[in-house]
Amino acid sequence: MSGFRKSIVQIISGILLVLVVLLVVGQIIGQPILLAFVETGSMSPTIDTGDGFIAIPDAVLGSIETGDVIVYQAQVIEGGGLTTHRIVGENSRGYLTKGDANTFIDQDDGEPPVKETQIVAKALQIRGNVIVIPHLGTGAEAIQSGISTVQRQTVSVFGTSSVLGAQGLAYLFFGVTLVWYIVGEWRDRNTKQSDRESSRDTRMNTRIALG
Repeated sequence: MSGFRKSIVQIISGILLVLVVLLVVGQIIGQPILLAFVETGSMSPTIDTGDGFIAIPDAVLGSIETGDVIVYQAQVIEGGGLTTHRIVGENSRGYLTKGDANTFIDQDDGEPPVKETQIVAKALQIRGNVIVIPHLGTGAEAIQSGISTVQRQTVSVFGTSSVLGAQGLAYLFFGVTLVWYIVGEWRDRNTKQSDRESSRDTRMNTRIALG
């Protein structure tokens, strides 16, 4: 692989890693960060279970309209928590929401009309179509599960709970990055040393051959 292609692959891999980390952190803290995904089939076939989408945060949402797919803090349905459903109407109390796969609106299931203060993000849509990233959530869940396992094992080894939760994830990420940097520096030094030794051996062999 040429140096240019290798650089491109490294850049793309780095971007994907950052996006997945943001997605996992967003799940842990309960606040989408650029990306989100659905965990149920209530938005099928628009967004299938495990599919990801680009989440526009509430700080830059702009206007909310009927037809928008939003992420909001539910109070009743599915035990409360983040829910990704479509706005299908509005009344004096707030927005009416519904999963595309459901035959009833959330408010028929006991959920109060959604207020703007409950909306934390909106799915990016182009010409009315949600931009979907297939299976992104499935991969993020697997990574999140692995991170949770590492966090629990770290707690059992070092006896500290500081590595749990979003803050603990930051500590782990910093630690892994530091180790990655140290290992990379060590490998680069060994490679340079090997190259110098190889160069010396080549010059020595050349002198012997000329002698």
